[in-house]
Amino acid sequence: MKVYLAADHGGFNLKEALKAYLQTQGYEVLDEGAHKLEPTDDYPDFMYPAAQKVAADMDSRGIFFCRSGAGAAIVANKVKGVRAVVARSVEDATHAREHNDANVVALSSDSLMAEQARDIIATFLATSFSGEDRHLRRLKKIMKIEEGA
Repeated sequence: MKVYLAADHGGFNLKEALKAYLQTQGYEVLDEGAHKLEPTDDYPDFMYPAAQKVAADMDSRGIFFCRSGAGAAIVANKVKGVRAVVARSVEDATHAREHNDANVVALSSDSLMAEQARDIIATFLATSFSGEDRHLRRLKKIMKIEEGA
């Protein structure tokens, strides 16, 4: 599975700390930046292009990092076909995948230690969408909203 990473200056160190872990787990890791720590960079510059790549490859996932996770998720959710969530726990990641078929997880570098983030990521990537009727019905409604209906 392709996993797109993106981070601004606030999430840069956490992204770098987890990149090698993902590679050792057999994922095809594509780092969409930032590629260096630049304190004046802006998260939309990295999150939006990375989200576009996730949307273009529905079998891929995105893991985005910023200080709160909120900015990353907001930007990612501007891309049609992306369902980004902020996850602060393994339970958040599980529900996001099982119930909402989330394809991007946004992580807070201010709130999570690397080990916590690793556990959230592992759960997010290993958990499948349940496909239950109620979740599928809701997902179809979201897709209809994206179409402007």
